[in-house]
Amino acid sequence: MPGAPLLTRDSEMPGAWSYSVMRKVAMAISGLVLVAFLYGHWAGNTVLLSGEQAFNDYLDWLRNHPILHYGVWIAIALALLVHVAVGPRHWLTNRMARPRRYRKRKLQATTWAARTMMASGTFLLIFLGVHIAHVRGWLVFDDTTSTFQNLRAGFAYWPVLTLYVVAQVALALHLYHGLWSQFQTLGLHHPRYNHLRRPFAFLVGAGLAILNIGLILLNTGAGQQLIGSAT
Repeated sequence: MPGAPLLTRDSEMPGAWSYSVMRKVAMAISGLVLVAFLYGHWAGNTVLLSGEQAFNDYLDWLRNHPILHYGVWIAIALALLVHVAVGPRHWLTNRMARPRRYRKRKLQATTWAARTMMASGTFLLIFLGVHIAHVRGWLVFDDTTSTFQNLRAGFAYWPVLTLYVVAQVALALHLYHGLWSQFQTLGLHHPRYNHLRRPFAFLVGAGLAILNIGLILLNTGAGQQLIGSAT
């Protein structure tokens, strides 16, 4: 009996992107690039804890290394573009392939995260727009022109703080299922280690969310008092 073909073609999609495996690989690679950036972004943002001068020095350092700075942003923009362009199509194709709901479904650790991938991705894209507006100063929470002060002033508003925290929870769910799927897509599986894939995906997703939430809370008024008392 012949084996199943590696590439499965979607009849309504012409061209190379009609192959579901190619879409999965594009999603996996772009996703890994974005995860690497998110951890690097967190590491860079820890400078916020050192005060405004350290933050401004960090911005100056980035400006003085334009090849690195803009090279990273071009790579991230391309990865995000691929992820946003391919993701909805891949999700829709999977939905159309299973038009009927299963009568019984065994709930698994990734089930809820998998079912909300489109919703969490859409929410994170909206949050990204808000975050960029916040960082760029298009959303003004402080009368000064200081990016540093405007960032911290935004966290003083409960709706803004809540939005940031909820976004990190959505990010953790999105990364949890996304990373688990990427390992499978890229062939990173072995019977001896397969049981570690989900815990690893959970640690990466939840770990990033916890680190980001901690950084955000430490840049609130209460967080600054805590830092001041510790020093």
